[in-house]
Order: sequence, then C-alpha cells, then structure tokens
Amino acid sequence: MTEQLKVFDVDYRYIGEETRENVHEKGLWHETFHCWLMDEADVYIQKRSSKKKDFPGLFDITAAGHLLATENVTDGTREVEEELGINVDPAKLVQAGVVRDVIELPSFIDKEFANVFLYKSTFSPTDFSLQDEEVEGIYTVGISEIKALFRNESKVVTCKNLRDGTLSEITLNDFVPHETGYFHKVAEMLEHQLMIRYNGFQ
Repeated sequence: MTEQLKVFDVDYRYIGEETRENVHEKGLWHETFHCWLMDEADVYIQKRSSKKKDFPGLFDITAAGHLLATENVTDGTREVEEELGINVDPAKLVQAGVVRDVIELPSFIDKEFANVFLYKSTFSPTDFSLQDEEVEGIYTVGISEIKALFRNESKVVTCKNLRDGTLSEITLNDFVPHETGYFHKVAEMLEHQLMIRYNGFQ
C-alpha cells in the first residue's frame, strides 16, 4: 500500500495529501517525528544501516520517521519502537517545537516540518532491539560534547558503541546533513536539559 503524507505550504498550513514518492520528487513540505533519547549524562545516536538507500552508515537522530496522513504527532513514537525496540511513554516526551529541515539530493528533495522531542530515561544495551535494515548500531555521546559539536564549538567528539563499548571519534560530517539551524535547535534543547539538571529540578 502506498504511504500517504499530509502536505503543507511553507507556513505549515495544511493543503492536502500526496504519496511519499511524490512528496520527495516534488519537494513538498511534510511532517516528520524526531526523537532524541538521553539519560543523565549522554545522548543516544543511531548509526544508519549500510543497507539504507539514503545516507548509509551515517550517524543521525536516535529515531525518526515520516508521519502518515492518518497520524498525529505523538503517533510518531512508533518509529522508536520499530527501529530500536524501545517503548516510549508519550506523556514523558519533551517537545522542542517544530523545526524546518531541508535536505536536497539529486535523487530527492526532503522538506520537513520536523516535530522534535527529547525523551529522558535510563537505558541499558539489552533494552534495544535494532531493526537491522534501518539501524546498524546505537552510540552514546556526552550531552555537553554533542551540544558543542552541533554548535560548531567543537570539531570532534568521542562516541561509544552501546553494544561492545568501543570508542570512535566523529565529526559533524559523519552525521546526516541536516540544516545548521536544526542542529542548533537540538543543542538549545540539550542546554535547557543541562540547566534543569544543574539547578536540581529533575
């Protein structure tokens, strides 16, 4: 069955529905769900499967996906369960807002109204059950470190493979090429969470 997505104008006003294929072929604005998992010290990032058609092997949001025409924003939590095997309580999502995010490639134009969320909890390696065709691995990066990377205040950060504990140095070029404004918005979210922690308001 062909996936239908809601289509919007540049001001996020609903104008109709299109197939996912047409949305990317024509460069139409549509909705996505982005969820960044974190704990007290780290942010969790996914490494995309090498089998993926787009951006294979690059690091990205912990879990994300398109919102279908029949779904509301919090229905996007299904992406976290499908890709990572993590059940998310929608009541615990921290919403950052809607961020415009455009990625243009010769094969498609992706114009997203990304509904961005943080989800703070405690996670162990055994909590994750990865969808092989989507996700190659889950890695952790210190909150302060990834915040600095996303703001271009740091060029390199160290991430740890959750499965085997191996360490790797990565740069922003190792991530899916989201817009600068998108990365800055995520950094702003993370800074707010650090302020909450440092001030003792859990």
